Amino acid sequence: MRVTILYLAAGNSRRFGENKLLYPLDGKAVYRHLLDRLAQIAGRHENWELLVVTQYERILEELAPLVKAGRLQTVFSPDSEKGISYTIRAGIEAAEKQNADACACFVADQPYLKEETAERFLESMERQKAPLGCVFCGGESGNPAWFSKPYFSELKELSGDCGGKKVLKRHWESVIPFRVEAAWELKDLDRKEDL
Repeated sequence: MRVTILYLAAGNSRRFGENKLLYPLDGKAVYRHLLDRLAQIAGRHENWELLVVTQYERILEELAPLVKAGRLQTVFSPDSEKGISYTIRAGIEAAEKQNADACACFVADQPYLKEETAERFLESMERQKAPLGCVFCGGESGNPAWFSKPYFSELKELSGDCGGKKVLKRHWESVIPFRVEAAWELKDLDRKEDL
């Protein structure tokens, strides 16, 4: 199975007050924490590709050495400022060019998600040939989320600031849950006080 790990690093950080993805956290930019773990994971699985979607030229520049080394690929999505649907569409279109059988969407403002948790999620979804899937913690669904190829067209039809959760809700009976016990791993950084 060909799996594209879509790393969505294009948010507008409206509630944060500045670009949270580039904000320093424990010695490196917020977006690099989970990305570096995903690069390690993708390197261990022959048919997994890591694809970073961003609207920020600085992120593209910083990742150029990793692209050159074959560790990941990048997609520039300037329309992402209009909402997450544009980021998802750019990522799915790139994944389709890679002949992906499934995409797993990870968000760049989850710096605490452990490498082991992310890899177990991906392996579980792949092993079960999940049509759809997402993490659950305390009864709440969240990111990362998994979408098999039959749902790519619906993801590309999203508009504005609607994300993949809309597709998951539409087909809730097909969503395979992945339990995560530690809520702190799934914490999104929306405001500086979340750090």
